[in-house]
Amino acid sequence: MTSALPPIAIIGAGMSGLALGLCLKHKGIAATVYDRATSSPRYNYSILLHSSTYRPLLSMLHMDEKTFREKLAVNAQQGGGGSLSGTNSSAPADAFRCHRGRLEALLGKDLSISWDKRLKDVQLAAQSEELTASFDDGYSLKTRCLIGCDGPHSMTRQSLSSAMKLQVLPYVVFNGKRLISYTEYVETMHDYMQNSVNGVLSQAHKGEILLEITVNDISSSRVNLGYTYSRPGKENNDPLHKPDRPIPGATDIPEEFYEELAALKDLEPPFKGIFDAEKVRGDRILHWLMRTLMPDPSEAQRLAKHDVVLIGDAVHTTPILGGEGANMAITDGIDLAQHISTHGIDALEAFSESKFAVWKESVDNSIRMIENMHMLERSRL
Repeated sequence: MTSALPPIAIIGAGMSGLALGLCLKHKGIAATVYDRATSSPRYNYSILLHSSTYRPLLSMLHMDEKTFREKLAVNAQQGGGGSLSGTNSSAPADAFRCHRGRLEALLGKDLSISWDKRLKDVQLAAQSEELTASFDDGYSLKTRCLIGCDGPHSMTRQSLSSAMKLQVLPYVVFNGKRLISYTEYVETMHDYMQNSVNGVLSQAHKGEILLEITVNDISSSRVNLGYTYSRPGKENNDPLHKPDRPIPGATDIPEEFYEELAALKDLEPPFKGIFDAEKVRGDRILHWLMRTLMPDPSEAQRLAKHDVVLIGDAVHTTPILGGEGANMAITDGIDLAQHISTHGIDALEAFSESKFAVWKESVDNSIRMIENMHMLERSRL
């Protein structure tokens, strides 16, 4: 069945954009997704995906839950269902460790996606009139409805709202990736991962440093490991806390980081091997900033009057550690598609209003979670 609604323009082929596109397609509403990347999938890491998030998608994907989990689990090639602990992986569970790249490929495989389209700006028009989105390559489109799903650094948001700005929490976080052979994984990691919680193995060091190891993907020959070193920022002149660094600066790793790793003493396996400073030098390391964005109801209402809606991390950013960004983003896409199907595009203000409390709670909860992870008092923030 084809809807009489005008086509929807979706900016961003991340979790919220793909979930929205899939749900709109299922409801017969035309939509095109525009993304700055050249192709999909882009992400080779794992996320914790909750059953309440993915179950509404199963009928649209024509899959049962068992097949869905076996296809997307990080240990799918071993016949696993995403559980890396000692529990029975075939038993139902609330969540599983899912490979993000495979999930995005699955959600987007039948969608209309225009790749290599980096948004430049959006020009608003009067209500019930077309607005214009322009891209860096000179392409422009006119649409009655534009949905910004383009993540924390959303160009949709930056183009239309100077009032909504990201904040950086006072934490030092470095993330690394390492490929090891499957044999080495079995010999050095497998037994320890049996004690992981939701696929994450954690160890606190000296009361404030948090070390985490997770599995991003497992094949018959090799295993992709992810690991994170995090701590609270120091009060004065912390060489590792750089809240104002540019986005490309994520790959500029200060020497002081390796010095801190080398100073870690008495680490037990497998942390001792993973966080060995010399081995880390050979890995792909990123300096993560713990960014947050609290939703602004007045701005959301203003944009909705011009048929623009922001969802996912574009409107309620949570830090990578302790946040539920992926699950929230997918749910946003599902809920917005249902709202458009039921009410059309002339009632978008009601959608943002209905979601504000949930969005705010997710950001608040993520801040509390990262505090608890590092055993900080709220006064530090």
